[in-house]
Amino acid sequence: MPILIILGLLVHFLLPRLDTIEDSLATLRTLKPWAIWLSLIMEVLSYVANGALLQSVVQLAGGRMSLRRAAAIEIGAGSVALVAAGALGFGAAIYKWTTKRGVDADAALLASWLPSVFDAAALVVFALVGAIELLHLHQLSRVTVVALSIVISVLTIVIGGAIALLARNDWLRAISIRAARLMKRFRPKWNDAALIGAADTASEIWQKLRGGGWVRPACCSLMVLTFDLLCLRYAFLAAGHSLHISLLLAGYGVPLLLGRASFLPGGIAVVEVAMTALYGGLGVPANVAVVAVLTYRLMSFWLPALAGIPIAVTLQSPGRRTTIV
Repeated sequence: MPILIILGLLVHFLLPRLDTIEDSLATLRTLKPWAIWLSLIMEVLSYVANGALLQSVVQLAGGRMSLRRAAAIEIGAGSVALVAAGALGFGAAIYKWTTKRGVDADAALLASWLPSVFDAAALVVFALVGAIELLHLHQLSRVTVVALSIVISVLTIVIGGAIALLARNDWLRAISIRAARLMKRFRPKWNDAALIGAADTASEIWQKLRGGGWVRPACCSLMVLTFDLLCLRYAFLAAGHSLHISLLLAGYGVPLLLGRASFLPGGIAVVEVAMTALYGGLGVPANVAVVAVLTYRLMSFWLPALAGIPIAVTLQSPGRRTTIV
């Protein structure tokens, strides 16, 4: 459904406004270098905040990890997710590399999924703000509203379920025991201590979260998207177009949410098409929207994905445990 909505947005908003390819190339040649550098810096800060989120969750679980190592793990895991089972590959990479750093297995297991809960919550907030602004500007069709409602509802249920499992340790422990039994059917030698131990650690984390431990991870997840939004802002400035913050937010959160719902790695093509179409519908010249969005995606997705390949190789190498500290 998200892909059909994106195609509808493309046909309705972008194609009637699309100028010649030469216009986009001309805009590309006039990009302002200072704004490009600021856009890159904002995205670097976004990934640093992402590392801080992982670090804060590891610390909640009683482990220790440097910010540099945490950021490297996030970038490397993002590249792994592109070629290995998406979110499952992402979580598996984080689990393996955090345990390799010396973090307890139960803490690493929680670190493999709990940061994603905070990320999803922050994304829902940004998407809701953008959707409200788009509704105010009459830029969302009924079909799109229904689709967004479904996606947000599903994410809310997932987030609520994760919170419920943290709050009810008996539920989480029962699920862990059943999952351990299921795993032993396929792998009799599999050690279930980490899975059951993670349930006990989750109870301790819940107590810390109730005591205010949620503040730092929540702030980190909001900073991830805030710096990412600033990356997009400077991409538009590089293309010679300044957007009001309300218009910038209107075209930002909804495409990212639809990209997440598409289950495509990084929302490839879905985010680009949806974001370009929405900004075109909001009055941004088509050539500017195309260049700015593609510049933003280069900074926020493609460059980190490429940079993550050697990082993942380094983290995976058995003889380089202390290369990234």
